[in-house]
Amino acid sequence: MIKVLFVACFLTALAVAQHPADWHGSWTANNRYGGAMYSCPVGNTLYGVYSNAGFFEGTISGRTVEGNYWEGGRGYRNDYQGSFRITLSADNNEFDGFYTRVSEDGEERRWHETRLGAPFPPQPTRDQCLVPDRNANLGGGFYRENKQHATQYICRDNYAQVYGSFSEPNGYLEGWSVRNNTGFHGYRYEGNGNEGAYILRAVSENVARGFYWKGRVVHSQNIELTTEDVLIRSHEEATFEECEQFGPGFLTRLRAPTNSAASVSAGFVTLVVALLSVLFF
Repeated sequence: MIKVLFVACFLTALAVAQHPADWHGSWTANNRYGGAMYSCPVGNTLYGVYSNAGFFEGTISGRTVEGNYWEGGRGYRNDYQGSFRITLSADNNEFDGFYTRVSEDGEERRWHETRLGAPFPPQPTRDQCLVPDRNANLGGGFYRENKQHATQYICRDNYAQVYGSFSEPNGYLEGWSVRNNTGFHGYRYEGNGNEGAYILRAVSENVARGFYWKGRVVHSQNIELTTEDVLIRSHEEATFEECEQFGPGFLTRLRAPTNSAASVSAGFVTLVVALLSVLFF
């Protein structure tokens, strides 16, 4: 029995030695929303995107990665973000683990995927993995690739909310920023009635990339309708007026009124004058 255990341990150690951990690749996304997943290691951080619906990043520790993910969606933000822990097999051909949603109080869902072969890229590019540029952010003015008249303005408030407006067709986006505004997850609405989950990442100082779903993210049912979105920067900054051209704008409950201190002071003065008028005239 001891010999058998020794041989098994020896073979496992030999397999690991022959196959150093390789997180770079294309994978199934069956435990997410179908389609494919791309992952790219950069130093000790693993970046990636799955099902064109969510992006993630985590810390690599040998064959294990722990980190966070964010998905497109609307409503309660914690339904669309969470944490994960996955472990790579000895032959680098599959990983297994779990992910949780913040809104589900730690309930673990299995995350098990296998490596994909051709025609999927064996080593996806940084753009395919939506690797962010840490010196960039998503705020400002953009135009769509090959469509310079289709503008898009994106703003972030002090509460990590993101809102923006775009043209051709006219519409707006709303959601939340992540990682110092290098990422966005939320929803997109077009004036023609189309709407859907939306994710973006600033992959360089002048380019943002992401995906737009037609409708809410539903496993395997509407992934074929996803569209890649590539934005080219045209302005370093955007005003709230530009960002709120269409739609309801930022949530007013999180926005202080303009010149609020002056407004209060004026109101107080008016009240005092009114009281004096009643008392002395």
